[in-house]
Amino acid sequence: MQSKTSFFSLVLFKKNISRTWIVGLLEFILLTIIMPIDFIISMAHFDDYWYAESGYTKTAMWYESISYKPIVPFTFVVAILLAGITLWYLFFKRDNYMMHAFPVSRKSLYFTSFISCSIVGLLPLILNAIVLTVIAVAEQVHAFDAIWYYTLVGVVSTELFLSIAFFSLMTSGQIVTAIVFYFIFNFLYTLIEIAFRLTASLLLFGMSESLSGLTYNMASPILFMGSNCKVSTYTTYDDLGQIKTFTHNLDGAGYLLIYAVVAIVFIAIAYLLYKAKKLETVHDFISVSFLKPVFSVGISFFVSMVAGAFVAGLVDSAHYLRYSTRFAIAIISTLVIGCIIFYATQMMIEKTIRVFSAKKFGFMICYTLAAFVAMLLMRTDVFKLENKVPDAEDIAWVGIQSNYTMVFTDEEEIYSVRELHKNFLADKKELRDVNVIYQDVPGSTISFKYKLKNGKVVLRTYSVVDTNSEEVSDTYLSATEPILDYLNYPARIKEHIIGNIWNNCDITDMTFSTYTYDEKIQDFHSSMESFDYLTEKEKLAKNKKVYEAVLKDIDEGKLFITDFGMESFYDEDDVLYNDFSFVVYNSEVPYFSDEETYWDYGWAENGATYERSIYTMLTRDCTNILHALKAEGFYEDDNQIITISEYNDIMGYNDDPIIY
Repeated sequence: MQSKTSFFSLVLFKKNISRTWIVGLLEFILLTIIMPIDFIISMAHFDDYWYAESGYTKTAMWYESISYKPIVPFTFVVAILLAGITLWYLFFKRDNYMMHAFPVSRKSLYFTSFISCSIVGLLPLILNAIVLTVIAVAEQVHAFDAIWYYTLVGVVSTELFLSIAFFSLMTSGQIVTAIVFYFIFNFLYTLIEIAFRLTASLLLFGMSESLSGLTYNMASPILFMGSNCKVSTYTTYDDLGQIKTFTHNLDGAGYLLIYAVVAIVFIAIAYLLYKAKKLETVHDFISVSFLKPVFSVGISFFVSMVAGAFVAGLVDSAHYLRYSTRFAIAIISTLVIGCIIFYATQMMIEKTIRVFSAKKFGFMICYTLAAFVAMLLMRTDVFKLENKVPDAEDIAWVGIQSNYTMVFTDEEEIYSVRELHKNFLADKKELRDVNVIYQDVPGSTISFKYKLKNGKVVLRTYSVVDTNSEEVSDTYLSATEPILDYLNYPARIKEHIIGNIWNNCDITDMTFSTYTYDEKIQDFHSSMESFDYLTEKEKLAKNKKVYEAVLKDIDEGKLFITDFGMESFYDEDDVLYNDFSFVVYNSEVPYFSDEETYWDYGWAENGATYERSIYTMLTRDCTNILHALKAEGFYEDDNQIITISEYNDIMGYNDDPIIY
């Protein structure tokens, strides 16, 4: 007779442990290798590492090391292995009927299985923390809070992933399908977001780089926990590379509490599913009735939406399409592909090809209407994604990336860029089809990137063409020329391309390469004057004179000019093959890098920098710079100055030109 009250069976518990202990052992071995053993080796050679030379203490080194040690990926894999091995019997008819014939209630089967999985999954984490604590005491390392917080993250993530694993295993009668569902449930939110972003990048105006703005939500714990629930360290350095300050933080305690509650909810739901699970659902693709239409319609909708956008994108890549035509192709493709996928998923669920019934046809019609409405909503931009320009008070900075990259943090500049962007979007009809209307006009792209104060990013990228072309309309010019005027303003070029220290800096280094053709070897000799015979003061004075010429050429509109036709970059008849660069330096004012800020390289986290190397491609038109370089001895003969086109002609590279 089955027990109706017991939550636990000791016999079953021992049996489960005997089958899963190897998973816990492997987890403990891996954790031991990446943490205790690694730390012991680091302690033994601490004085030989750069840590000691930079002023790190052993405690600081431990904090920083723990901040980089992964734990969530381990628990993610361990959870599904433990759950799969423990509940293996659910996926084989003989084992399934036999287990449920024993005098043990489903309640006891379920909770005994979950408890055994939890013990095997958590014990290695606890043992690892104890070992680390003993080593820390022996080495007099005071990082105990980091050790046990790291362990707490592992404990919560283990329980969360176990609960999701149990839920996943209850939804299918096939072990492989159940494991696939486990991955889908953990990544579901992110997968849905990717589907929408991918579709938007292929269809919506200005959103070709939508995937770059992807953020990880709490609904995708495997991705979210690793970057939001951890030990974080913050270090600043002085000019000599020595540590100035070192602090740490235990991030995400609130998230851990939420995930613990979510784990309890999933445990309860999985138990209810198991309690109602019918034995004959073994080998069913989906064993839970209410999930069948959800799965079928969901897969049909999201897969067909992305596939339809891809079809339109493929046609557009072969032959530029107008905006409306591209969307029409996407809509038709989405509906056709969606219907095919709908019936294909029905065949998998029902395990038969006889799924063409009036009821299924009704479901398909509902899906088709929903997909059609969703695509129409995207086409009409109901949610204002194409026209989205964030409110000024929400913006931390805004960047524009075209020929060059500029980032604006001043309130007035942020307001100005917003107005330029809004003006650009005022009449989208022609701008959407610029690649079709002006196919023969040289073009490039321009991006507006907004970093919001809440950490999110809004990025829009547009195709643009040469405003100097006679073919472009007044409407196009009114949308684009104000942007060019703004970017090409000399003071703005100096501030954002050379940098914030442009008018208060030393030019600590300057290089200019010259080329002399040698008839004997039929090749060029490259040389670069280093001025080794001069003192540092004399070099600085020489560099300063050339730098003044650089500023003068900027004022005259000859250098760092943004041109949507990209003529300043690709005019081989004018652009010099000679390299020119210089370093700006101010020991008192930290350099603000527009480019590194725009691309979010994390330069600020690594401490302030006080210099920057500036590289530019000169043209024949940069007369002030060329005269100054010659006057200061960087080159002697005008024949040492050569354009890309001239270099290609002499070297016979016309069939395969060199383009910078």
